[in-house]
Amino acid sequence: MNEADESVTGSGDQSGTNAFLEKLAQLLTAKNQVVPTPQFEGSAAPITIKLDGTNFGLWSQVVEMFVLSKDKLGHLNGDRSQPPGGNPAHHKWKIDDSIVKGWIINSLAPNLIGNFIRFSTAKEVWDAIATTFFDGNDASQVYDLKKRVSRLKQSGGQVEEYYNSLQALWREIDFRRPNPMKCKEDIEKYNQVVQEDRVYTFLDGLNDRLDGVRADVLQMTPLPTVEQAYARVRREDVRQSVMLGKGQIVPDSMAMISKISAPHEVKNSSSYNLNSSTKFSSNGNRNQTQPAMGIGCTHCGNPKHTKDTCFKLHGYPEWWKELKKKRQESEKARAAVAVSENYCVFPSGESDVKTEPAGYSDEGDNWAWY
Repeated sequence: MNEADESVTGSGDQSGTNAFLEKLAQLLTAKNQVVPTPQFEGSAAPITIKLDGTNFGLWSQVVEMFVLSKDKLGHLNGDRSQPPGGNPAHHKWKIDDSIVKGWIINSLAPNLIGNFIRFSTAKEVWDAIATTFFDGNDASQVYDLKKRVSRLKQSGGQVEEYYNSLQALWREIDFRRPNPMKCKEDIEKYNQVVQEDRVYTFLDGLNDRLDGVRADVLQMTPLPTVEQAYARVRREDVRQSVMLGKGQIVPDSMAMISKISAPHEVKNSSSYNLNSSTKFSSNGNRNQTQPAMGIGCTHCGNPKHTKDTCFKLHGYPEWWKELKKKRQESEKARAAVAVSENYCVFPSGESDVKTEPAGYSDEGDNWAWY
């Protein structure tokens, strides 16, 4: 074989090797390539709130927030319109719209599903629900909401329940009467006025035993938001709960009952020990005894109560003023009886009529009915 033949043979072997390597590379690439599988979101929406016909405002906000997080809000507001039938994107749009429609249907109460499932698109379902359950121009609904706000009071209940009820009504009002201002400064001023009105409303509905913290909030400059006012009131409510009721709030009515009924309960027993320092006899009179050793207030020096229950240190409860008023009335009644005895028709010392003191009236013992 001459040099020319060897050259041809060498070049042929080289080209064959290159072709083989190229083919092998293609096969390996095809083997390792991962073909993406289309992923479809299920129609079972994790929306826990159900539309029952009375909570459209809250329900619609939750649904909008969820659909927006999935980048499909255009199927509700019409921004993402349906492509023509021959458009390649039509099939994908139908799938997405069906998913959004399923989210809405699954968030309805069972008795409402049949009224809206027949609509063909998610927007049609959304518009039909809004038409059925919401009318932003319905003055009677706004009037009813504002009336419920004005009449809502704590009425001896928990502060949290009272505040949450107010917030629910205010959110519904805001949804039906949004801020009408356009300028940024006007928007802030409008929101500030609304916040001040709501602080006044919240404070007005509190129990009388929270009158002290109510006055403190009103004296703050600038006036706090309703959230800040609630936080301040709640701290005071918890403090009273710990100091006066060992973890339970003493209702206003129960405080009044206890301080009025205590003298009668004492009267029916031969003796009653109060803080191990005072006893009452069977006729209701108080017998002073020496206070027990080690018991007394280190703040005010009164041996008849401890520092933990000292009203001068922790503040007087709201029923204290009314108790003092009752005591004054009792004193006046006893004075009237004393005057009438001067005109008694019985000779002195012969009358069988006896007058018992009307309850316990020691002005200095502020712990008496506590």
